[in-house]
Amino acid sequence: NLSLSPNHHLDIARKAIADLVALAKLDKDSSSLGAFGAIANLAEGIDTHPLMTSVPILDSIVDCLEQKDSLDIKREASRAIANLLSSREIHPRIIQRGLDSLVLLSARTCEECQYLTALAFRKLSPTISTMTIDYDLYYKLVSALVSLVKVQDGKTRKHATTALRDLSSSETDRTLFFKLDTPAAMVELVKDNDKEIQIIAVATLRHLSSGQCIKEDFSSSGITQHVIRCIAWANEDMRCQIAGLFANLSEHRECQSTMVSNGIIQAVDNLLLIEHEEIWQDCSRTLANLCANEGKQAIIHRQGVLKTLTKLGKSKADVTQRYVAIAMRFMSSSIEVQNLLANGKESFPFLEFSSSNLLDFQRAAAAAFASMSLNQTGKSLVLRKGGIKPILQLCIHLDLAVRRDAVFCIANFSCSPDFRQYVVKDGGVETIKAASTSNHDIELLRDASRAMSSFSIDTATKEIMIAQEVPKVLCRLAKSPDSSTQRFSSLALCNLCVGTREQKELVVKQGVLSVLLFLLRFPDLEVERCASLAIAGLCLGSDRNKVEVVDSGFVRPLIDTITYPDTRMRQCALLALNGIALGELVETKECVYKEEGLSSLLALIKSDDDESIHAGLYMLGTLAENMEIRDALVAMHCIQVVVEKSSIGSIEIKRAAAYLLSLLSECPDYHDGIRTVGGLEAVVGLASLVDEECQDYGAFTLAFLANNKSFQVPLAKMGGVRPLVSMMATNSESRHYAALALLKLADNFENHVTIAEEGGINALLALGRSKVSSEGMQYKASLTVGKMAKNAAGQLS
Repeated sequence: NLSLSPNHHLDIARKAIADLVALAKLDKDSSSLGAFGAIANLAEGIDTHPLMTSVPILDSIVDCLEQKDSLDIKREASRAIANLLSSREIHPRIIQRGLDSLVLLSARTCEECQYLTALAFRKLSPTISTMTIDYDLYYKLVSALVSLVKVQDGKTRKHATTALRDLSSSETDRTLFFKLDTPAAMVELVKDNDKEIQIIAVATLRHLSSGQCIKEDFSSSGITQHVIRCIAWANEDMRCQIAGLFANLSEHRECQSTMVSNGIIQAVDNLLLIEHEEIWQDCSRTLANLCANEGKQAIIHRQGVLKTLTKLGKSKADVTQRYVAIAMRFMSSSIEVQNLLANGKESFPFLEFSSSNLLDFQRAAAAAFASMSLNQTGKSLVLRKGGIKPILQLCIHLDLAVRRDAVFCIANFSCSPDFRQYVVKDGGVETIKAASTSNHDIELLRDASRAMSSFSIDTATKEIMIAQEVPKVLCRLAKSPDSSTQRFSSLALCNLCVGTREQKELVVKQGVLSVLLFLLRFPDLEVERCASLAIAGLCLGSDRNKVEVVDSGFVRPLIDTITYPDTRMRQCALLALNGIALGELVETKECVYKEEGLSSLLALIKSDDDESIHAGLYMLGTLAENMEIRDALVAMHCIQVVVEKSSIGSIEIKRAAAYLLSLLSECPDYHDGIRTVGGLEAVVGLASLVDEECQDYGAFTLAFLANNKSFQVPLAKMGGVRPLVSMMATNSESRHYAALALLKLADNFENHVTIAEEGGINALLALGRSKVSSEGMQYKASLTVGKMAKNAAGQLS
């Protein structure tokens, strides 16, 4: 009774604590009960604890719990322990000796025992969470607490729930809590009328949800649904716990479906009504995790996630801003979300983010634009929202990551003809040039070169690029150690080298020839092909460029290139050589000849590739315009090869062969060689083709060959008259040479019958009456008809 007054506690503890311990050990229950009651009362004040623990009191209390049968004594002993546990230094001893006994006592139906053991567990739980104890004992403890949270007494439930919260906060394996259905028990407490218990229950769920052992029943136990209902009345502490719970749950894919179906975005929006840094941080983490789920992005977009993210973006906390930026990136990558944004009237926060002063937001905006640029819907959306200029501004941002994504985005936009013009209009060429000049990052330069290769396709944009001296920048990029950058730069140079004569000469003035020569020798076929095509483009139509190309030493590498096994490479090199040799400049043709290119060309036209054969024959025809080279070709027995290809190749090959034969036929010295290899039949065959170009060259060749009297009869017998008569009936350019050839064939009386049979007399009469023909031609036609008539009369007589 004296111990009921706090004023006597210290005196009793100093003078009588040993006697009380001795009395507590007696077998007489009444004495033991009174002694434990006094000890429990003394322990209510923490000032007495040092005096009380100086004697073996703890062991006596624990022995009582284990050995005494009286429930009243056990109750008083447990009260003593609960009071003594206010001093943390005795926790290890109680955990070691008395925890098991407390667990057993908690199973009693005595409400006071349940309350006292729950109180003891609440005080011990912070220490237990930092210790390693036997698994079986820990299992019994958690099981006891789960049972205690289900009792009727509110205080008992509160202490037990608090103990579970503290235990679940430890980093130990939380699988045990799920085995004992702790989440389900906490969900029931969330429905409790005691708001403090609700807060503690949500805190416990928050700790459990942070583990990696989430079970299926955890996501399907209605946690989200019941917790969301608490938001309406939740104070700041409750909102902190709910926000943390949502953030943890959102990290588990199996929980996200339930969260989204319960309207999580609206719940998060309601949590943000209180401006609290921790709440906003957890809410932003929740949205970042949900936005990462591709299957839920469209649903949460309809729930208004972008609006909520925009609100969170106003936070000044770095972590919150970072989570918002991550969420924005994920949302922008969804094509379905892009379609919803394109078809709806929702706000477009990415433009606002791009102009923000926060680096995380600028990075998010650049990444979002990059994602949208990967498809037509996203590109249309960005264009309609006016995003081109902001993206171009990000291309010259101080941050490398922002520049990378922005330049990547522009490169993707420029790949589409429908959008490229808008990029150029807003200064895309100038911006990409600036970004390429001031950066050395390989990824950025790769995308910049890709963008310029697309820009260079349009004729109008070429003029801008050349005026901005972009070829100089491309020359630097073409020497990049990155193969893709080299290829894109080479392609851009190739495109820029095709244009008007003034543009091509200006490109050469910007120093591209030395770089093209380097690329032509580079061990990458794509790069070499682009370099060859660039040379072809520069040379066509510009004699000045041809001279500079020849003087720069391009002919020899190109001749070496046409011996490559790669078919496309050979074709590109032949185009370049043809571009150099075409025209009236003697030095360009002679350079090919002096570099011993004839043998390579002759070897090439003997291959099986029609494109290479055509380009090779075309090249030989161009070179054969020079008399010296023509003699060299004949000396190398090219006539036989040309005749062979003219009879079996494609129509392009036949045209090239016909032109070369027409040049060779101009010189009478080559006539016998042409006849020896079957050239007469080949020429007649070419003239008989239903192709205007072949007919032109065939008529021209027949006109020269018919001058040779020894060929006149063979040509007529080979069928040469019929194509000539046919051509004379047309208005084509071949009509003139066909008439000349027919008149020459008619000089030989032996051909008169053949000419008459093929309708040649009517053709000659028409030629004589034609007002288009010259007087000399009309006279020759009339004279020829007269000779034929005379010959016919002579034969009849």
